[in-house]
Amino acid sequence: MRRHLAELAGRHAPARVDAALAALRVRREGDAIVVTREPDATRAAGSPLFGAARGGAQEAVSVARVAPGAYPETPTSEARVRVLEAAACLARRVEVHAPAAADGTYRGRLAIDLPRRAARALGLAAAEPGDRFSGRFVHAFFDDEALVEEAARAGLAFVARRGAWILLEARGDRDRERRDADLERAAPFRRELARALAVAREAERLRRSRSPEQAVRAMRERGRREAARGPIGRARLRRAIGWVDAAALGGPNCFRRTLMESALDAGAARETLVFGLDLGRTGHVAFKDSEDRAFDVAFEIPPE
Repeated sequence: MRRHLAELAGRHAPARVDAALAALRVRREGDAIVVTREPDATRAAGSPLFGAARGGAQEAVSVARVAPGAYPETPTSEARVRVLEAAACLARRVEVHAPAAADGTYRGRLAIDLPRRAARALGLAAAEPGDRFSGRFVHAFFDDEALVEEAARAGLAFVARRGAWILLEARGDRDRERRDADLERAAPFRRELARALAVAREAERLRRSRSPEQAVRAMRERGRREAARGPIGRARLRRAIGWVDAAALGGPNCFRRTLMESALDAGAARETLVFGLDLGRTGHVAFKDSEDRAFDVAFEIPPE
């Protein structure tokens, strides 16, 4: 209860936001510029991120890489957009370490983020949904929709996720048109929730009664008849599936989630699935490159 109250009371003072931005440094590593968080600026190597971006820098490096901790530990969405804007001044391609954190988060999201959303809707001061103040501050990204939106505000287009990293590139007019079209086509969350509920029973039946290969084939066959969503639509679908899966009587199950997603999105139906096993522990199933996990043994079911 004490931690819950502390989370709800958490706020970002302007001085704290400024300090978080001032702690970001840049250094050259080969053909990349790396952005790191260095709390002790007096001992930090490299130059401050803000003030380091100069015209023509994009020609000198191939990528600006925002290292682990630098992005999620920057408070407020507005400040994170500033980080992306500064990184985009250093290179046309930007890679950001921003792991998705959905497993085991649903109770906290109900107890902490739902009251925050309600307070913000009423115009009251509240931290952003996803902010966590226990220990050191971190902003948790539960899916990629918020990342896509922050990147767009910084003039960057979402290219792909590779494990804990998201790949971004400078946008042109055509990228803006594609993003706007994707946003217009993306179904509301409530509709995706209804779709996830409709397919959950079939996914569970196949998971329990068929071999993994048979279950995957059946749901992929169904998914190929669906539309292929863009990044925002896919993120909303995955969020809806996560909530339905978390409420299942038998508890959440990664294989059930991947079967549901394969059945509801044509893009997912064409992606490789990875079945991983750590010796002495339970296994895990996920779309290839969607999570930052390594296994002792892994095998894949590629698209047909």
